[in-house]
Amino acid sequence: MTERTPTSMDLLDFPGAAELVAAGDVTPPSAGTVGGAWEGVARAAKEERATTPLAPPAHLPPVRVRRARRLLVAAAAVAAIATGAVAYPVLDMGGEPAATASASQFFEGMAEVAEDAPATTPAYWKVRVETDNQDDGKRTDTSYFDREGRIWSVDADGTVHEPPAGEEGKVKKWPVGKKWLTWPDLENLPTDEKALAARFPKDPHSRFDQVTIMLEDSPAGPELRAALFRLLADTPGMKLVGDVRDSKGRAGVAVEITQKSWVRLGEDKNAGAGTGTETGKDITLRTKDRYVIAPDTGLLLETTHKTLGQDTKADRYTWLEVGPADRVE
Repeated sequence: MTERTPTSMDLLDFPGAAELVAAGDVTPPSAGTVGGAWEGVARAAKEERATTPLAPPAHLPPVRVRRARRLLVAAAAVAAIATGAVAYPVLDMGGEPAATASASQFFEGMAEVAEDAPATTPAYWKVRVETDNQDDGKRTDTSYFDREGRIWSVDADGTVHEPPAGEEGKVKKWPVGKKWLTWPDLENLPTDEKALAARFPKDPHSRFDQVTIMLEDSPAGPELRAALFRLLADTPGMKLVGDVRDSKGRAGVAVEITQKSWVRLGEDKNAGAGTGTETGKDITLRTKDRYVIAPDTGLLLETTHKTLGQDTKADRYTWLEVGPADRVE
């Protein structure tokens, strides 16, 4: 379930943080200095993963001694950009901007946090999400699904709606490449980053969309979530925004990506009104997608999708509860 996220001071709880904040706006270091620093951090993280056993012996309780260092990596990236102490270049890769060094390192840190989460084998998975968009207005939906994908919905007054039987019953699935996977299918996905990347689209935007959909509400296990975050670290176009609060006041770290999409207007004479585009034509839209992540758990708190150049508010999805459940209630 979603838990308390750290405050800005929690994130800055590392040696030298006070000096970093006190420095305020300073002249950015050279690109070579920044690159060398991040290479050193990435190398240290890689060496740590290579020398740490995947799991403790069965007779020993799990230990979580590395989490502070893992959070430190992500916190350092956020702190540096938030205080203006470091500026990170956005490189061009075949027309697509690469993820900034800070965004990539933040996702690497979230991968480490995800690996530390306890593995669970619940009977149900609960999702409670507040939606505010053009089509549905503002509402809160609570649903449960089991390993077979059957979905229960729960009204605000506690009324439980059983999943319909037969072909009318909806089944919860997630897109991966050209396939839609069920809960058991997710457990069969590889957790090696390269092998997992081969299952997703090569197009970075399509891959990004599918990965974030899975991170939003799927019961992916710790190792799979870690691999998903590492795919995001290698996905072009990501930008680290820094410390923010979501619409519920919860503290998190925001990342953004600006993407293009293509829409064919209908033949209705009013379909293209205000766009300067004839109906029946393809138009290109640009959207800015923001994802707010709880840095202590790696859970997504909120996602927003804003169409640029249009006088409409962003679609918002606030994830109030996502996690295991013993029963539907």
